[in-house]
Amino acid sequence: MTVVFLSICAFAANRLWQQDVTVTYENNILENIQVFFLTLATTTHLWQLSRQPAGAATARMCHMVLAMLCLSIMVREVDIDKLGPQPAWGITENLIRLAGGAVWIWLLIHVYHNRLTLWQCKAGILCTPTSVLTGLGVMCYMASWFFDKSVVPLPAERSQLWEETLQMSATVLLFTAALRAIPLAKN
Repeated sequence: MTVVFLSICAFAANRLWQQDVTVTYENNILENIQVFFLTLATTTHLWQLSRQPAGAATARMCHMVLAMLCLSIMVREVDIDKLGPQPAWGITENLIRLAGGAVWIWLLIHVYHNRLTLWQCKAGILCTPTSVLTGLGVMCYMASWFFDKSVVPLPAERSQLWEETLQMSATVLLFTAALRAIPLAKN
C-alpha cells in the first residue's frame, strides 16, 4: 500500500511540475506537502508514545526519538526567515533551532542512560515495520542530497524536481512508519 501511495505522490509531483516548475521552489506546494506529512508523523509518534503503557519505557523512548527526528526534519524544511520581511523571523528560527537542539541533548542523555536496555532490544526495535519504513525514509532524504547538490548531472529544474520528489517520498514513509506502534514487551 505504501508503494502505491508513493507512486501516486511521485506522479502528482511530476504532473504539478509539468504545469508549473515553481512548485519545487522553497516554501512552495511540494515543500508544504512535506511539512504536512512531517507534522502528521510527529503528532502520530507522540500519539503512539502516549498510548504505550508506563512500563514500556523502551517503546516510549523509540517513539520520542522518532517524533523528534520528524520534528527536526520539519524545522529544516520550513524556511522561517523567509516567511516575511520582519527581522524577527530570523531570530525566531534561531530560537526554534536552539530549543530543538536542547531537547535533542536531553533525549540523547536519556537514551545514553538506557543504552543497555536498548541494546538488548535492538533486534526487536530494528525489525519492526516502523523502523524499516523510517530507515527507507531517511535513505530517500539522503538520496535527495545528490540532486540538491547537483551531483547527478541533470538540468537544474529536473534536479530540483527529483530532490523534492524524493523528500516528499521520505515524508510519506516517515508518516506511514508512525502509523504503527513499536510492539516491544514491557521493560
